[in-house]
Amino acid sequence: MNKILILGFILLLGLNTLAEGGKSFLMLRSGLSLPLGKYSENNLIGGSFTTPGVSFGGEGAWFFKDYLGVGLDVNYILHPVDAAALATEKVRVDPFLLDMNVRSEPYSFLALMAGFYSSVELSKRISLQPKILGGIMFGKTPFQLYEQTYLFPGPNYFKVTSSSDKGFGFKGGFSIKYNLNNCVALGFNADYTYSGLSFGFMTATGHEYRKKNISFIDIGLGLVIKL
Repeated sequence: MNKILILGFILLLGLNTLAEGGKSFLMLRSGLSLPLGKYSENNLIGGSFTTPGVSFGGEGAWFFKDYLGVGLDVNYILHPVDAAALATEKVRVDPFLLDMNVRSEPYSFLALMAGFYSSVELSKRISLQPKILGGIMFGKTPFQLYEQTYLFPGPNYFKVTSSSDKGFGFKGGFSIKYNLNNCVALGFNADYTYSGLSFGFMTATGHEYRKKNISFIDIGLGLVIKL
C-alpha cells in the first residue's frame, strides 16, 4: 500500500511539472446512466424495460480561445433490462400464457462524439464547462431467453438474438471542475445523449425493423488532467 501511495505521489508531481495549467484537459470518468423517455418505459410497444446502468468514458478538449475549444468524447454505456417486469407484461397481455421467466443481457452502446466546449470560471478553483457534441452511436440490443408455460401445448421456450445498428448521435451537457492543483482536478459531469436507431429482427412474418429512440442522462465523476 505504501508503495502505491508513493508511486501515485510521484506521478502527480511529475504531471504537475509538465502541465501548463490551461483550460485544455483530458478526463477519465465513470458514473450512473439513467434511461429516459420511451426507451425507459415498461411496455411492449416501443418500450425497452431498461433500468439505470453504468457508463465509462473519457474526453479531451483543446481551447484555442480563452472561452472556446474543440474536443472528443468516447463513452460506453450499459443499461440492464427489468426481466421480471418484461415477463409480467407478457403474461398480462396474453390470456393463454400462464407463466414466463425471462433472462436478458443489457443494452449496450458506444458513442464517439466531437464538438465544441466552452469554459466559465466560477471561482479560483471551480470552473463550468458546457459542451455540445455530435457523432456516431453504435447500439446493440440484448440476447434474451424466454421460458414460458401455456394453457395449451406449445413451445416451452424461445430466444431473441441480439441486433446491432449505428447512427447519428447528439450529446449536450456540462462538467464542473474543482482544481486540486495546477495539474489535476476533480470533475463532475452531467450529459444528455440521444440517438435514433433501427434494429433488425427475423420474425414469423419475415424481417422487420424496430426503431428505438435511445435517450439517457449520464451523471459521473472523473479525474481531470489539465494541459
